[in-house]
Amino acid sequence: MVKAEVKKHNGTPAIFIDGKVYPPMAATIRTNCRDHMKIDREYYRRLGESGIKLYFLICDTEWLKPGALEQFREEAEVLLEEVPDAYIILRIGLHPPISWCESNPDELVRYSDGSLRPNHLYTESYEAEYPAMYSLCSDKWRQDAGKALMETYDAVEALPYADRIVGYFLAAGNTSEWYYLDTDQADGSYPGFSPAFRREFTRYLTTKYGSDEALNEAWRTAGETLDNPTIPPQEERDYFWKVEDQIFNPGTLYSTSPKPAMPKLNCHVGAYLDVDKSLRTLDFLHAWHLGTANSVVHFASLIKKRSKYKLTGAFYGSHNHGGFSGVVCGVQRILDSGVVDFLAAPGDYRNRQVGGFCGHREVVDAFTLRNCMYIMEEDTRTHAENAYYSNFNEIYDMDDTINVMKRDFGRNLCEDMNAWWFDQHIGGGRYKYEEVYSLISRQQRIAARSYELDRRKRNEIAFIFDEETPHCVSALAHRESVEDFRDYEISRIGLSGDRYYHEDLANPDMPDYKLYVFVDCHVLTAAERDAIHAKLSKNHATAVWMCASGLIDPDAPKRLDPAHVGELTGIQMRMEDTYISPKFKFLKDGHPAFAALDTHQIYGFSYRPMLSVTGADFCNRYYYLSPVVVPEEMPDVTVAARFCETGWPSVVVKDCGSFTSIFVSTRSCSADFFREAARYAGCHVFCDGDDVIYASRNYVTIHASSSGEKTLCFPSLCSPFEVYEERKYAENTDNIVFTMHRGETKTFAIFE
Repeated sequence: MVKAEVKKHNGTPAIFIDGKVYPPMAATIRTNCRDHMKIDREYYRRLGESGIKLYFLICDTEWLKPGALEQFREEAEVLLEEVPDAYIILRIGLHPPISWCESNPDELVRYSDGSLRPNHLYTESYEAEYPAMYSLCSDKWRQDAGKALMETYDAVEALPYADRIVGYFLAAGNTSEWYYLDTDQADGSYPGFSPAFRREFTRYLTTKYGSDEALNEAWRTAGETLDNPTIPPQEERDYFWKVEDQIFNPGTLYSTSPKPAMPKLNCHVGAYLDVDKSLRTLDFLHAWHLGTANSVVHFASLIKKRSKYKLTGAFYGSHNHGGFSGVVCGVQRILDSGVVDFLAAPGDYRNRQVGGFCGHREVVDAFTLRNCMYIMEEDTRTHAENAYYSNFNEIYDMDDTINVMKRDFGRNLCEDMNAWWFDQHIGGGRYKYEEVYSLISRQQRIAARSYELDRRKRNEIAFIFDEETPHCVSALAHRESVEDFRDYEISRIGLSGDRYYHEDLANPDMPDYKLYVFVDCHVLTAAERDAIHAKLSKNHATAVWMCASGLIDPDAPKRLDPAHVGELTGIQMRMEDTYISPKFKFLKDGHPAFAALDTHQIYGFSYRPMLSVTGADFCNRYYYLSPVVVPEEMPDVTVAARFCETGWPSVVVKDCGSFTSIFVSTRSCSADFFREAARYAGCHVFCDGDDVIYASRNYVTIHASSSGEKTLCFPSLCSPFEVYEERKYAENTDNIVFTMHRGETKTFAIFE
């Protein structure tokens, strides 16, 4: 039997097959179009000749789609005839057939009015109108889909080329990405009332609280039971959408009109869930997502029980807002399970245009810490798209295609991520060009060389995230704090950073950093705060605390309190029950850390044009802060910036003795602010300006956001070698200067 596993290689997890390491890239080609196949033998042969040896083949179970295994066999045999040394991971759909849904109404998503809502299920190989979405935490679905999965496993293992099958990529939910579709209804009804989910909710609460008495004490209720807990009503989750809706739509206003009053809804404090009134909403949402994560673990366990040497993975873990449709919670549950080797996701679909970058959604270094992998679905658009999408992609010719593929591969190379190229054109077409084959061949050689080197990261900045916060803040607030920052700013800072959950700071294997940016860590227990302080104090690090870091302590008598922010940051805080614009300006006589920033520039939000490669035009929203956590002006605190609207401090700096605190009252800020904070903390900055930078100890990739002269600075003397041009730019230097056009990509090896 073939032996596939994930284990460390030169310091970082990698895929091994029969003792041989397989660096990126892999490939997926969409060949299975509902009821017919389109397979291009030459395409597979050319990809194999270009060095692609690992393929994800899309497959369904016979339970869902009779004849699916025969379709898989047809594609697998063509692939192996053309690429005899290829290995295959099945992208296996676990969706139930419509007849199962009709026979099991208690296992479907049920709404507050008792209804089941029709659902259009879409995957790359299957599409149908369902009477309702199946519950992703249904025990009956787990049992029946598990049976179908193992029948598929047994059939595949009986094939004469079973030794080429190295893993199972588990697919469920809409687009096979483990999320629910169309859960929020215009009539105000909402899901969570199926017997399937109620059982999951009871299990979650029983594990967390253990008794009815403890449940009622935490929820501050009377009469609740673990066996039949109340599903929080719709009005308790209005903070997800309605706070911003009321602020953005105040009715008719004139220049002399007074400012509209703060929205008054149930169970919210501005954009935050009022956890003092409704901790059950947080528990409900956590259980909703954790139930899906438990299903991923369930199916992976079935595979691992048959063979620990089959790779298992799933689409899961995108760190987005925590509504019903997301997959934001339960990632650590999956990573800690010991049965899942990798999780995957496509990159965000905004800002992928030439001159931009494709933000990745996962907290990737938390995976590395647990010897798991993140594999990026690299559905990089090319000039082969139709005219409609070409205009959104802004990728018009082969030069654009090559440079964008270099950029996305450069991110994987420098940030040490695995990935597969995903050709969604039926039968392939996105990458079917001589120039692209040549590029892929070169990149495969670069990747192989990179795996011969020390792959341990030496980044100096860590971005810290929280799984609970997305359930406690409005969708728009979380989009601003995480998604806008991740999609438009983080790769323009001029240096690469690592990404963790705050729980990882207590892990002795987590490296130490000079700068920690707490992106959305609003929910922290006392023990978690202690672990953060201990980590910061190890080397007198600098911390940037965004917005309301630590605002919620779920174990405190008063759970939502600005005093918690003060305890975490070392800076005394107050909270203003109002809403204001996040816009602020730096002071001329403020803190020296930010002396290089333009005091006439407005900060506090991401100001970049927002466009999606899927055809959606995301106009910039005029964000508001609500409520506003404001640092008090004290003798030991330096005010670096003030809000334009109120004059309140918006950015302050304090030396707390064992670490330095930089508190930012807004949810987001532009890249140049973080660049100066990093420089102040002693981090090496590779490049000033707004160009896209990915960097590691061995490579630096630059993707030009504008045309002109560029300067790259290196942390030590090196002889930078451009890997595509195959030439050195200088000998024994710590910087190089060169000219680029907008959208051009260069990758420099700096290890020799």
